[in-house]
Amino acid sequence: MTTEVTDTPRTEETGPATAAVAGRRRLVLQRALLSPGWLALIFTLAVTAVTMSYYGVGERAQLAFAAYSLGCVTLPGTLIWRALQGRSGYLPLDAAFGTAAGFAVELPVYMLARQADLPFAVLAWPILTVVAFAAVPRLRRFWRGNGERMPLGASWSAALGTSFILISGALTVFRWNPLSGRNYGAMHVDFPFQFALVGEFKHDVPLNTPWVSGVELVYHWYVYAHGAAASWISGVEPQVLIMRLLPVPMIAVFLLAVIGLVHRITGRWWPGNVAILLMLVAAVTVPSGWSAKPMDAIVFIDNLWVSPTQTFAAFFAIVAIYVLCGIFQAPEGAERRRPVPWIVLAVLIGAMAGAKATFVPMLICGLLLALFFRLVQRKRPGPELPALLISLGWLAFAQLILYGSGSQGTEVNPLQTVKYSVLGRAVMGTQNALNDWGTLAALTGISLGACLLGWASMAGLLRRGWRTDPIVHVMLGFAVAGLGALYILAHPGMSQTYFGRSATPYLGILAALGLAALLPAGKRAPGRFFAVAALGAAGGAAVLLVIRATVGEKGPVEPLAGFTVEQATRPYLVLLAAIAGLVALVVVVALLVKLGRAQVLAVATIAVTAIAVTSGVVTNRNVWDALTSGKSQRDLVSDTSVIAMPRGAIKAGRWLRDHSHPRDLVATNSHCRQGYSPCDSRDFWLAAFSERQVVLEGWSYTEPAFSTGGLWDRTLYRSTFWDPALLQRNDEVFTDPTAERVKDFTAQHRVRWLVAVGSVPVPDPDRKGEVWASPELAQFATERYRAGDVTVYEVR
Repeated sequence: MTTEVTDTPRTEETGPATAAVAGRRRLVLQRALLSPGWLALIFTLAVTAVTMSYYGVGERAQLAFAAYSLGCVTLPGTLIWRALQGRSGYLPLDAAFGTAAGFAVELPVYMLARQADLPFAVLAWPILTVVAFAAVPRLRRFWRGNGERMPLGASWSAALGTSFILISGALTVFRWNPLSGRNYGAMHVDFPFQFALVGEFKHDVPLNTPWVSGVELVYHWYVYAHGAAASWISGVEPQVLIMRLLPVPMIAVFLLAVIGLVHRITGRWWPGNVAILLMLVAAVTVPSGWSAKPMDAIVFIDNLWVSPTQTFAAFFAIVAIYVLCGIFQAPEGAERRRPVPWIVLAVLIGAMAGAKATFVPMLICGLLLALFFRLVQRKRPGPELPALLISLGWLAFAQLILYGSGSQGTEVNPLQTVKYSVLGRAVMGTQNALNDWGTLAALTGISLGACLLGWASMAGLLRRGWRTDPIVHVMLGFAVAGLGALYILAHPGMSQTYFGRSATPYLGILAALGLAALLPAGKRAPGRFFAVAALGAAGGAAVLLVIRATVGEKGPVEPLAGFTVEQATRPYLVLLAAIAGLVALVVVVALLVKLGRAQVLAVATIAVTAIAVTSGVVTNRNVWDALTSGKSQRDLVSDTSVIAMPRGAIKAGRWLRDHSHPRDLVATNSHCRQGYSPCDSRDFWLAAFSERQVVLEGWSYTEPAFSTGGLWDRTLYRSTFWDPALLQRNDEVFTDPTAERVKDFTAQHRVRWLVAVGSVPVPDPDRKGEVWASPELAQFATERYRAGDVTVYEVR
């Protein structure tokens, strides 16, 4: 924390006033051009621009989205955040927390504007905010910062972390999901689903599931309303937002919020840098050389583009915990009872509840743990209790209103997660309902152990003062609940892994706090401490590399049931033995050089943590290899890949969007993904690209579909449609049309458009085959557009 002062010497040519002005000008210039924060920002923007341009996002779209994000969310949100705090803080942190405020304000304003069928009215709130803060004298001071800068390390940790996540996402998502070209339709199965939800929120229509009109939308949908607002204001297509742009500002401000939270707790900056390092590369330790992810990695960056709900909610969660930390730190009495922080906390938890279903239950577990320790220590409740009541209220609202009391296929079924992992399949074969509890327990044990090595420094939180800190209890309960849910719950689409991914950042934060507790402020560690720590870290890295190259090098003979339990667990057991020896050696050396007890524990945990960090670096080597290979890293979809949409789907969908009213209802004979037989009912392309509600397209990802079976009944993608009579009447319009059928069906369901696909899989999960649309439909409806295998008819 530094404040720069510029002294200007007085000369014959410069009197006192002139010198002062010159000094102020030089100070402004230095702050504008030389601040490490600004340089870090410029670096991040440059990496983002280059990456987005390389992967098909045009300059106009980038500039429009940047203008929307900064001008319509971050700027007005920052002013509001500063006003709520009553002061200005560090600009990067104010901008991060202000972005959360902007998102929280935008959502209800946009929903009201949407309801009035005036989507651009959402612009009123940023305009009025900026005008108010410029016009009202008492508010003008919030345009100025506090004059202090974040340190170089903190600024660049956020910049490099954002860049790493972006490049990693580009190499794992962007290059396999092009925005254009002949293989565009081979995109990830969930992307059309998300486009359809953004399209649903772009228009004043009843909130239904867009691909099965009439079925209530039961989902954590807040991020899609944000995407709809962004699409209207920036003019950027929902596909470009979801597949490229929308998560970027959320990721950047999330990392800044992590730094801000750790600084609020410790008063120091370096632990925030450590937290980012650990959450990015130390989430799981892999002693096997034959696979980068033999067990579920719970790496939170894995699904930030594929699941924007996770990204959106993670940001709200970290800001809510930051605000809660401030409440805990406030003196007891009137200061703690101030209403503004509590109102902000309630709004953030409410936003979290609708952003992702996993987060509020985890927060409740954290608050329960903190309340328990409070009652044990002081025999009376503290601020944990009202925070818990607020969270319970929002949980009830979300479960009853947003999620309709449904489970979306989630069930209590312990230890099923490891069955889906690479190592689980190598030992147990194809996933099934049979439970070999001994094998499951062994694999779960090594899976959990591999996840915990990176958090060894949490041992420092047992020190006095830290073990009674309520915010530590909240984050610990939050993280333990996430890991517990990962192994206790099960879902056909592995959605329980989001609990583990949600926990990862807080495990990293707690480990960084533990290291800070072992190295308290104001006590400079001696040089011999750093020497022993470096020795331990080098030893940890060597241990992992040797095991990967020896015991862990050989993989299973067959990917399914090609390993015994002994073969699968051997690298992990050898690693544990090596860790014990390494820790013993490091402790002996530390005692010989006469380090204190806390420093001895610190170097021991650093040695263990180095193993996890090395594992993360090695398993992410593909990023460096791709960047330095000299080969193209885009459009890697093979011409032989399955294009799961009919030819002409995107063109036909967009034509329909441009030539129909948002409330027009559409019917189609496309219910299954092209190229898959029996039927894979995750077919959402028409709702996605037309932004119109469909009587019946695919039916996956709905509560009625999940209710047709259990975990092992393929309900995620091959469930039986629950209303076979509707399916039959719908399809007869296309396969065996008559004037009466077309008239009766379209009148009954108020259908305006019919979209026929030449041939489609039989809409039955137990049958293979194709069915064809009849050309005779043209006798009873007017053909308006044709692209590839898709024909669009208007009902007469």
